[in-house]
Amino acid sequence: MNHTSSSPFQLALGIALLVLTIANAANAQNPRRCGSPARNLQAGVAFAPGDCAYSSNTVSPEYAVNSIYRIPVVVHVIQRNNGTGFIPDSMIHSQIDVLNEDFRAKPGTLGAPGYDTGIEFYLATEDPSGNPTTGITRHTNNTWYSDGGNYWSTLAWDTNRYLNIYTNNGGGALGYVPDIPQGNIVGQNRDRVVMLWETVGRNAPIGPPYNLGRTTTHEVGHYLGLYHTFDGGCSGSCNTGGDLICDTNPEAQPNFGCGSSTSCGSSDPVNNYMDYSDDSCMNQFTYEQALRMRCTLEHWRSQLWTRCELATVTNRNSGINPQSYAATPMVIGENFTATINTATTGHNTASLFGTIGSTQVTIFNGYDLLADLLTAPGNLLPLPSAAGPIAQISFTVPLDFALCGATLYTQAAHLGGAPGFALTNAQDCVVGQQ
Repeated sequence: MNHTSSSPFQLALGIALLVLTIANAANAQNPRRCGSPARNLQAGVAFAPGDCAYSSNTVSPEYAVNSIYRIPVVVHVIQRNNGTGFIPDSMIHSQIDVLNEDFRAKPGTLGAPGYDTGIEFYLATEDPSGNPTTGITRHTNNTWYSDGGNYWSTLAWDTNRYLNIYTNNGGGALGYVPDIPQGNIVGQNRDRVVMLWETVGRNAPIGPPYNLGRTTTHEVGHYLGLYHTFDGGCSGSCNTGGDLICDTNPEAQPNFGCGSSTSCGSSDPVNNYMDYSDDSCMNQFTYEQALRMRCTLEHWRSQLWTRCELATVTNRNSGINPQSYAATPMVIGENFTATINTATTGHNTASLFGTIGSTQVTIFNGYDLLADLLTAPGNLLPLPSAAGPIAQISFTVPLDFALCGATLYTQAAHLGGAPGFALTNAQDCVVGQQ
């Protein structure tokens, strides 16, 4: 493969090409596991910031998972004139599912043992011109299918704003990226992930051992700044040598298959997505890998993502009656409930109110409510209603990520008896993700 670059140190990058025989006898190409470049130990180039630079890495708690980065993806399917390379939409959707299972370490999936990186992917819903899209484009060109002809110059969507994935013959590998973002590739049309089409999706047509979609997970790891776990072998300190990650043990060479192995005086990270293991035993990113990827998004791919805060529930002391509240996190697309024990005497009301985007939301457990939505939380005047000692609010939060960060307020009021009228304590719910 010939991957050109306008930067001098990129011209010096060597390509680490390890030959791997594919277990599926139907695939006669014997492609490489990964064609992404290795770190150039002589480059000596480090772009600011140094927290997640090309040749060094610093673990900083500022990149901890306290929010979700959502990344739009466009998949460019390239096939031959005879139809070789065709991938149905369903397989592409399943690949996005696998990415989210792995990067979010979702329970009940192969990626569950890993660390939740707080990074999610979705097929783009708008193209660069703002038009509706499925996030999938299709092209028939024999040269492009063979990974030639600078197809990215024609097909790329703004690489600052979209993760561009191309499927073709993979250039003789199962997949690759031309460079990590710290290599000064960001914003160029050639900034991309290239996948052998047969490896894409759950139960991909290539068959075992590379048919579970983990090759794409591996390559997207490169796209977000990670090196191979075996990069550099046993040499150097963990933050300036090897893969720059201290909580992945160094290893002398890549691992194939599954099982355990030892090198560099420690157990090899066979289960890590950035090794060369079979898909069935790849199941984790580590804490420090997550922080490096999040640092990369903050500083090298800052236009790529939108942030969705984690859903929170916060107690607020706004009244004189310390009442009992229990609210679930207000997670986008999931059911929300708030149970409020207002009192056992007098007339009591309960409500949830606030704004979602430009829409005013007032839910009052079936009763009337007057609320000033432009003032501080808790400034409301409920009409007298007998709601009883326990009120429950329940509804499904819309599956709309524009709601991220919106705050809705649970509130109850005690009417009657001393002191006649009083707002209770409350819980404030920030809409977000788990």
